[in-house]
Amino acid sequence: MKRILAWIKLTSIASIGLTKALQLVKMFGEPIEFLGSPALRFKSCDFLNPEAIAELAKPLKPSEFRKESRLIEKMDIRFVSLLEDDYPSLLKSIYYPPPYLFYRGELRQDDFRRVLAVVGTRRPSSYGKMMAEKLCNGLTKAGFTIVSGMAHGIDTVAHRTALANGGKTYAILGTPVDHIYPAGNRELSEEIMNRGALISEFVPGSAGSKGNFPRRNRVISGLTLGTVVIEGSCKSGALITSKYATDQNRDVFALPGDINRVQAEGPNQLIQQGATLVTSAEDIMGHYGILPSADDQIDVFPELNPREEAVYQILVEHKPEMDIDSLYVLCEMPISELSTVLLGLDLKGVIKRMPGNKIAPLY
Repeated sequence: MKRILAWIKLTSIASIGLTKALQLVKMFGEPIEFLGSPALRFKSCDFLNPEAIAELAKPLKPSEFRKESRLIEKMDIRFVSLLEDDYPSLLKSIYYPPPYLFYRGELRQDDFRRVLAVVGTRRPSSYGKMMAEKLCNGLTKAGFTIVSGMAHGIDTVAHRTALANGGKTYAILGTPVDHIYPAGNRELSEEIMNRGALISEFVPGSAGSKGNFPRRNRVISGLTLGTVVIEGSCKSGALITSKYATDQNRDVFALPGDINRVQAEGPNQLIQQGATLVTSAEDIMGHYGILPSADDQIDVFPELNPREEAVYQILVEHKPEMDIDSLYVLCEMPISELSTVLLGLDLKGVIKRMPGNKIAPLY
């Protein structure tokens, strides 16, 4: 618990903020290892003002975080920091990722190999609901994990369709995980926790804010290979998520709609700007080189051995592609061994050889 509280304290110091907090962690490691250190230890941190250094030098007092501690223990809230292997690899690669995540349920690395965000308006048309269900049905059967924001409308349809097909789904909240919003999705949240997790970067017990929702959208897109937009106006949250996806070098897919409907403005605009037009799950599967299954069985991501897993995670963290020399330096294994591992990953269909002696992960 003290380790978690140290992270909370670091990110709650107003004079530090997220950017500087990540710099400190990069320099010194776990916050519990440097909070309360003499001010002299931070002498080389020219990005800190005297006020920030004074706050860092104060010892951690767990009594100041009793509310957070009680909620974490009472609701079985789990925690993962950027420094841990269980932190989703795709999210690590975005610009200024959340320093930590709170979650209820289970985080499984395997669920984040073939993963897509499905987002859209809170007030979808019958066409939007039907197509969201159709797309998520096909994607789930193809082994994709569905990520969304658990809002009313398209988000709810996406989560429920994944669950109905026995697939995995994760909800990224704009509230702390102890506060279910909207309240009408409380039952859905319980089902999601059994097949994935509720995830939030916001500290349990903290006050909600409208500004949290655009902020959480960068996590939705950053956690996934791509974002599928199904209906939404040009100013909707779904369009904000798609913009983050573009900035994070993720794929953007859009469902075309009736030009006379407000709900179709956003996706149609995205298509004009270069998003991939999709009308079926097969369109998205083809984009990732996945062949439709002849039966109704889920196409599972191939099992990797420990060496393949280590190399694959490095490639994912350095998307979209990486030259072999840089990979060799980071993976710390003989070149002959690396060549064998890359051959195995190639045969399993999870990497692609690129021009210029580069490798790209397919998922």
